Amino acid sequence: MSAENARLRARIEELERRLGEAAPQQATPPPAAQASASEPRIPFEAVFELLPMPVFVYRTDGVVAAVNEVCCTWYKTPREYLVGKYNMLQDPEVVSKGFAEPFLRAVAGETVTLPAIPYVIKHEVHEDLGRWCWLEVTYLPLRDETGVRFVMAVVRDVSAHREAEAQQRRSAALLQSIIENAPLLIYAVDAEGRYTVANRLVEAAAGKPRSELMGRMPSEFLPGDTAARFAAQDREAMDSSAPIAVEDRVEMLDGTHVFITTKFALRDDDGKVTGVCGISADITERVRAEEHNLRLQEQMFRVREDTLRSISTPLLPIAPGVLVVPLVGKMSRERADLVIEALLDGISSQQARIAILDVTGMPEAGAEVTDALIRAARSVRLLGAEIVITGVRPSVARSLVQLEANLGGIVTLGTLERGVAYALS
Repeated sequence: MSAENARLRARIEELERRLGEAAPQQATPPPAAQASASEPRIPFEAVFELLPMPVFVYRTDGVVAAVNEVCCTWYKTPREYLVGKYNMLQDPEVVSKGFAEPFLRAVAGETVTLPAIPYVIKHEVHEDLGRWCWLEVTYLPLRDETGVRFVMAVVRDVSAHREAEAQQRRSAALLQSIIENAPLLIYAVDAEGRYTVANRLVEAAAGKPRSELMGRMPSEFLPGDTAARFAAQDREAMDSSAPIAVEDRVEMLDGTHVFITTKFALRDDDGKVTGVCGISADITERVRAEEHNLRLQEQMFRVREDTLRSISTPLLPIAPGVLVVPLVGKMSRERADLVIEALLDGISSQQARIAILDVTGMPEAGAEVTDALIRAARSVRLLGAEIVITGVRPSVARSLVQLEANLGGIVTLGTLERGVAYALS
């Protein structure tokens, strides 16, 4: 029995050997093939279904070959109503809206993106609650070794992008309106000093249209010293973290203009300085008005001083060669100087020989009054005239004594009446 088993085993081994020799030899797959065979197969159908936007796949004759789940949800149409049944080239509405021509271009091998169009995504229950949106359709040709076999249509909701663009346009229009209509000169230069922005008032000030300003530097049309001053201000603004303010006087066609200017650096998203913006207010009329007002104030001051001088130091000629100067109120050094000046002018112009200073209206006599009286007496004597002081009160007399005033050469009398009698005698 064991011998029989041995013969049977040997026979099987012989048959296996012959079978192996007869079978075609298979080459050992390369390492790359072995590796790819071991990698998991990519589930393209699952990827297609998970795409977050509607995707159609059309045959080249326009019939739908596949759609993803998002497509069915958006358009509220079951898959079985589309695949193999709907032909976009036979849909009059689709053709009238211009979708057929770009589809055929994609069939010819071109990738085509259409401009965004408005669309209403229907509500699941209430159609009147649908959502307006902007959709952008891109047709992409799908090829194999024989050419274009299918066309894929990818639909993107670009509403947020459109709204951002619209908001940017509104902001730009608002900013442009402000720049153009503000009663200010608004301009900007790049880092090299070339104009990049200029409003209508800058055009008027430069005497040139905007087209001739853009891309040019101030040194190309402004006097050298003015352009150099502007360039220095721009450099200071670019180096500063805060705006700078300057006052400029600029020679223009109609004369000198005065500007108050604020300049600040312009920076990109990374904080790099890209240029300078300047905002200038023409304050020429205000400065001229202020200068005019200042001149008027100076004239009024001179008139007031002349009036005060004439009021505070009245010269009363009571007889040929005799002047009376009544002094009333407190006497300051400034007023004393005015009195002496007026007295000397009066003596000189009227050829007076006696000047009577009546101090009846002065409440007291301090050091300044005493000094003024002495200086007046000396000055009058230098002109060859005599000075008489009248109306000295007891308080004034005590002050003169306490201050040890030297009244030598000065005639003092108790009343103005006695002084006049003395002068006329």
